[in-house]
Amino acid sequence: MDLQIILAVLGTAGVVSAALSALKGLLDQVPDVIRSWRRVVDEARRPRADDGGDSAR
Repeated sequence: MDLQIILAVLGTAGVVSAALSALKGLLDQVPDVIRSWRRVVDEARRPRADDGGDSAR
């Protein structure tokens, strides 16, 4: 009985450790995603010289 409790505690600790590691990996990527999104939005808002308007003349 004692061995089962110890194995359950160790197994739970391993699962929690793996979950926290995966969560940290995901959260580490968030700043890069935000930076990329801002670059896309800035590029979409920037006027183009080849947009067919008279601004290029």
